[in-house]
Amino acid sequence: MEDGRETSSRRRAQAVAAGLAAFADHGLTTRAVHKVAEQMGVSQTYVFRLFGSKQAFFLACIDELEARILGVFVRAVEEGADSTLEEMGVGFRALVSDGTISGFWFQACAAARADDAIAHRCREVISNVLHLVQSTTSAGASELAAFFGRGALVMMLQTLGVDMSAGSQAAVASLVDDGRVS
Repeated sequence: MEDGRETSSRRRAQAVAAGLAAFADHGLTTRAVHKVAEQMGVSQTYVFRLFGSKQAFFLACIDELEARILGVFVRAVEEGADSTLEEMGVGFRALVSDGTISGFWFQACAAARADDAIAHRCREVISNVLHLVQSTTSAGASELAAFFGRGALVMMLQTLGVDMSAGSQAAVASLVDDGRVS
């Protein structure tokens, strides 16, 4: 027989997994919480009770986003690739390929403009990821900036529906060639 905490913990994890996608699509809104509740087959009240507030739910989703990104980068290091930054990039592109992580991150950055707690947590995510990459690759500030800049570009292009199947350089080239605004 399961105890209440185990069930609650599992339901929180389910809500966070659903919340990443719902917040990615709907932002920090009650509509996103409604979508999560609908997907889980529970009431919105139950979802709010799991976290205490919409903001706490959103922050739990930021925690999950960080865990997923760090997990990808740690796996690249553990695999002992000769070119760890490249392997981290490959893993990151796979992580963001379905649009959920990218969409959620952009929504988190938008919410951070009006919410100090979310802004603080987003800065922590960036700092923690930068620290991990720097400490495992010995990359300097310029390499880190270039690496994270490429990651931001990948997320932006992917979120906008640009074909990334041939890589980010090909996607940029296609926009240069075909994406002129008149």
